[in-house]
Amino acid sequence: MTTASAIGNGPILVAVDFSEGSRSALLWAARQAQLENTDLHILHVVHDPAASPGFYRKPEQNWLRPMVDVAEEMLEEFLRAAKAERADLKALATAEPRLVTGLPAGRIVEVAREIDARMIVVGSLGRSGVDAILLGSIAERVAQLSPVPVTIVPIGKEVG
Repeated sequence: MTTASAIGNGPILVAVDFSEGSRSALLWAARQAQLENTDLHILHVVHDPAASPGFYRKPEQNWLRPMVDVAEEMLEEFLRAAKAERADLKALATAEPRLVTGLPAGRIVEVAREIDARMIVVGSLGRSGVDAILLGSIAERVAQLSPVPVTIVPIGKEVG
């Protein structure tokens, strides 16, 4: 059970992985940050998952580039597209992007603690049944570990 002292007073932290689900989460979090008149922090955890090796590589790129450099470019492109799509969401313009390396669920919760986040927002991949059981869910693990509320945004439910 989360106690009142564990609830942060800082920004909203949204974790993104460049998927459609994290796009929905980003836009929902930006709207929520505006409603709460608080800052928005955008986090991407650099992690080369076994399920999709080479995620941080494009065929036209040099394969010797560090994953963090490629991830930084991907984050910039992702944010540029979101800002172009929803220029009305001022929280996107002032958001603080951040990259860290490690295992996603633990690092998301760690960063939330570091910045005294009031909430963590993540997207849902929409997996169900056997896929969800076998692959697990980063969003579910974040919710289990987090000392602050976690909002899981379904694909397409970002902003009204």
